[in-house]
Amino acid sequence: MERRPIRVLHVEDNQFFATVASDILQQKLDDVEVHTENAPHDALNRLKEEQFDCVVSDYEMPGMNGLELLDSVREIRPELPFILMTGGGSENTASRAISAGVTDYLQKGDGRRQFVSLANRIENAVSHRRAEKAVRRQIAINDLIWDVSQSLLEASTREDIEKSVCERLADSQSYLFAWVGKEEDGCITPRFSAGIEAGYLDAVFHTDTKEHESNSVSRAFETGEIQITQDIADGNFSGEDFAEVEVSVDKEIESTEGTSCTGKVIHTEEINPPDSSLEHWREKALERGYHSKAVIPLRYETSLYGVLNVYTDHPHAFDETERQVLSKFGNSIAYAINSVRTRQELVRREQRLQVFNRILRHNLRNDLNVVLGHADNIKETVLETAESVEIIKRKAAELIDISEKAREVGKTLDRSGKTETAVEITSIIERACSDLQRSYPNVALSTELPDTAWVYGDKTLDTVINKVVENAIEHNDRDAPDVMLSVTTVDLEEDNWTEIIVLDDGPGIPKEEQLVLIDGRETALQHGSGLGLWLTNWVVGKFGGELTFGTNEPRGSIVTIRLRGAESPSG
Repeated sequence: MERRPIRVLHVEDNQFFATVASDILQQKLDDVEVHTENAPHDALNRLKEEQFDCVVSDYEMPGMNGLELLDSVREIRPELPFILMTGGGSENTASRAISAGVTDYLQKGDGRRQFVSLANRIENAVSHRRAEKAVRRQIAINDLIWDVSQSLLEASTREDIEKSVCERLADSQSYLFAWVGKEEDGCITPRFSAGIEAGYLDAVFHTDTKEHESNSVSRAFETGEIQITQDIADGNFSGEDFAEVEVSVDKEIESTEGTSCTGKVIHTEEINPPDSSLEHWREKALERGYHSKAVIPLRYETSLYGVLNVYTDHPHAFDETERQVLSKFGNSIAYAINSVRTRQELVRREQRLQVFNRILRHNLRNDLNVVLGHADNIKETVLETAESVEIIKRKAAELIDISEKAREVGKTLDRSGKTETAVEITSIIERACSDLQRSYPNVALSTELPDTAWVYGDKTLDTVINKVVENAIEHNDRDAPDVMLSVTTVDLEEDNWTEIIVLDDGPGIPKEEQLVLIDGRETALQHGSGLGLWLTNWVVGKFGGELTFGTNEPRGSIVTIRLRGAESPSG
């Protein structure tokens, strides 16, 4: 782990003494910064605005002595090490200093030895305070992570997990702000956030110049390893080895939900100066009191589900122990997300089994009973067989159709997980309308389509469009049904969606079937369209979309298929 510099605020009205002290301290201590103030009031003002690791003060000074300064410092920074130096010195002064809570007491003397002694006492005091602070923080972090981990056991959705993690981390004393994001189409997209945000994400992720903090976030996606910014003001980043690095990820990020990540670490041979393109987000972060941050990949096995970002109110907040704890915590969150997805998939499979059970138990059995009954009629009376034969043929055809639909449902839904393939939906709709128009020449089939429209999906969207339009046609009680399809783009909650709207002038979809799809439970469906609607609902849900129903005034139905919009692969 990198060694943090020791920032010393030296309050001394004797400028010559202060200069000599500063020179020798910097010779004796590695990475020390000595900042001198000649007046106690100026020192207090500076202490309110800057972070220091130790205060060294003279005793006799105009306007305020060292003990009075100590009292004022304790009001601002109660635990800051304070070393008092006095020229005259007395047992009474030393006793008062110790009673007032001074960290150490040193009498000024002649020559270099006094400054060597001061350097040792500064180093000891700062090291002791840092060790105590690290232990207290680690205990708090461990308790916090345990509390958040317990809440993950009760979460039923990915949204619940991400919301609980962000809120509990931001409500703690350890972190000011937390957000979870994922990578889509080469861009980092925040999903949930909590804490002192004050428009931060909008400011750094929605600027025209695209100057935002995605460097460290992109590195986390690329490497699958935690990324640390120990001091946002300085712009120093660190990766797996805690070396300060500034890595530019030029290629598009390919690791996303459900895809493989390498887990390798990117290193640089030398420390690069701060990138001016990051000044925008640094400024916005510092305005909100963020001084250090960690980007934690949410990785389980070979899947990367996103990144968790946390911010603190002081620099150099993340030691190696906390970094390891946060890294494992990220794995726990990813495991919880994976578990939720597995449970949801099991629920969906159970619903499929219920549908197939209804098909076998209800549709097939009832229709077979009809077939058997009419077969008995044929056997009993040969003269009046024509009508019974036609019924047998029709029912047999219906059984074949149900069997084909059942096979289609199983084949379609055996593919688990959401696809990230971009599909051009306009051509699918045009092809479906052309085929259906030939099958139903009496239908007035019209469209209002853009030249192109890209969505996330796969070839099963052909089945979805065909089923919805076919349902609007087959269950329309008019001699010449009127069906229209349109495609529109909408922006909801900063996400791009494409809506495929199917309007008809039929009797409408029964409320019972609509409620079945909304409730997600299988009951007896009212007519043959039920299986097609179930198939449509499942496929649309698989792509992260939504199927909704409405009324087409003065008569008819409105079926809306909402899918996530995608960019054209050709750009």
